[in-house]
Amino acid sequence: MRRLPLLAAALLLVAAGPAQEAPLQDTEAFERGFAISLYQFDACGDPLAGRMFRRALTDRFDHCPFSPEARSRYRDRTRAELARVRERMQRLVEENGGLPRELAGMSTTCHAQQASAPYREFRALLERYAGGMVPAEAVIPASCDAADIMP
Repeated sequence: MRRLPLLAAALLLVAAGPAQEAPLQDTEAFERGFAISLYQFDACGDPLAGRMFRRALTDRFDHCPFSPEARSRYRDRTRAELARVRERMQRLVEENGGLPRELAGMSTTCHAQQASAPYREFRALLERYAGGMVPAEAVIPASCDAADIMP
């Protein structure tokens, strides 16, 4: 008689399927990747690469199990960051008569960075992604709960 309740409980667990993991809440790594892309690409004169990277970042984010609240917070924060950076870039253009050759904190000029083999290889990967030849995960291989997501 004792076996019947145990068997029933086991069958209920199997029928319920695997336990669902709690949705992710921390979007900081995705937010940081978004913000860095604005400087690394757009402020250095390659806004097309910036848009391609952020599209891949969005696709990658969309396939992660974030809660609705985390998704909403991410959208709000990235919109605000985009507006802030656009305003800063406009000031830079006005103050310098164009985009600067080197941004504060960079170890090299934008031109030297874009001429480097790693940059050219990543840029080619972004173009393959934009052309539908590789998935977003090829551009953003980090896990959904990664500590950093960098271009």
